[in-house]
Amino acid sequence: MIQVSDGQSLLDICLQELGTVAVAPELATANGLRITSALQAGQRLVIPASLASRPDIAAYFASRQQRINTGQGSELLPVGPDPEPVEEGPQQWDNAEWLHLQWF
Repeated sequence: MIQVSDGQSLLDICLQELGTVAVAPELATANGLRITSALQAGQRLVIPASLASRPDIAAYFASRQQRINTGQGSELLPVGPDPEPVEEGPQQWDNAEWLHLQWF
């Protein structure tokens, strides 16, 4: 069993616990849900054994203690105005002093 964190979806749980979203129908069926069902924080899900799982990927996330959560922090942040372009003069490849300052 796994406890759902705030903002996690069924696909997040699939990737985190089974290493692939290809097993989403199996996870949904095992828990009486649909693939698109909204999950609640604290909800417990049964993680079924699956021949299609990717334990190597799930182990990677587990080793980093990483919880997949696409619902948290996924909103776009406001962006300020574009920065002013930096005007640079022509490159002075034939000027030895300029080259020395740029490369050495």
